[in-house]
Amino acid sequence: MHSQFDIHTYLVSHADMWFFEDEADIAVDQMNEMLHYIVTLADSDDTLDCLEEVVRRCLFDWIENPDLLALESDEMQTYITEQLADARQQEIEEDD
Repeated sequence: MHSQFDIHTYLVSHADMWFFEDEADIAVDQMNEMLHYIVTLADSDDTLDCLEEVVRRCLFDWIENPDLLALESDEMQTYITEQLADARQQEIEEDD
């Protein structure tokens, strides 16, 4: 994993998740758990751009789809694994 990637830079707070209203605390916990999975599931050769792209996708998807609050941990891991694979593929295609 890219040595300059620090997940703590991207962790969210209650103020960031105000739009979830009464579920803001749950949203903060869920999003931060998901962001930590990026670090856990990343490969050693993932670039900083790839990891930041996955962070962007996660944050955007959560804003657009509040149903993601209902994901279980294993479903979050699957989601992150899929996002990492997509971001890696995107990098390969951009390099060609």
